[in-house]
Amino acid sequence: MEESTFFVQNMTVSPIGGIRIACFVKNGAGVLTSRRVLPHFTLVYVIGGKGDYRDENGFRSEVHPGDAIIVMPGVEHWYGPPQGQTWDELYLVFEGPVFDLWRERGCIDVTQPVISLRQPEYWLDRIKRAIGESNDGDAVKMMAEAMRMQELLSDIQNASRTNIETELRWFEEAKLALMQQQNVQAAADSLSMAYEVFRKKFRKMAGIPPGKYRTGLIMERACEILAGSTTPLKHVAVELGFCDEYHFSKQFSKTVGWSPSEYRARIVAK
Repeated sequence: MEESTFFVQNMTVSPIGGIRIACFVKNGAGVLTSRRVLPHFTLVYVIGGKGDYRDENGFRSEVHPGDAIIVMPGVEHWYGPPQGQTWDELYLVFEGPVFDLWRERGCIDVTQPVISLRQPEYWLDRIKRAIGESNDGDAVKMMAEAMRMQELLSDIQNASRTNIETELRWFEEAKLALMQQQNVQAAADSLSMAYEVFRKKFRKMAGIPPGKYRTGLIMERACEILAGSTTPLKHVAVELGFCDEYHFSKQFSKTVGWSPSEYRARIVAK
């Protein structure tokens, strides 16, 4: 039985465009008619199951998990799993003058509506970050939404021309460097990258700045130590690279919401 979960249903978008609907569909049947023509753009990311896509331009392709379909407005099309089968998908309906311009200027490859992205875990997170929350008709939120959608389209188009697996290997190396090095600058240096280049690339892939990500990793490690040992706080601070117990406790309280002593007491109490 088909199940739909809506992430976003916006009544309005910015003057340049935005996302109207974003929805996850489990056990979906795709498009059941071969004569569907839409007035807006649609991005479909297939998570599970497989099927086909075809359109009036004569394009036809198999579709597998990790493939994205970009449906153009005004183009008759069909997509979905074989009859009697289902698939899981995340789809976005978006529209607006800026996306029409993308199409007119060739920034969206209309000759290749099916793009192999693979790496579902990464792309699901990437698409969800682009979706964000409903804009509530707020002008600033609507404009930010339009910018996120454009950035997502850019990443998808670039992924069709680059090796995303290489990018993900770099991301894993960057995360390891952040944990092993004293700070973000040192992590960037260890990968022979300029600080600003490293920061921008990491933020684009993770959704948060590298400094914030590094702090999160350190605090996760702190929680593990506090929960699994009676090591004095001053020794925990040194092990995690803090200059003293005070600075460690201050950062821990800011991140976790409790002081290290309070956290340890709560864990022990359980």
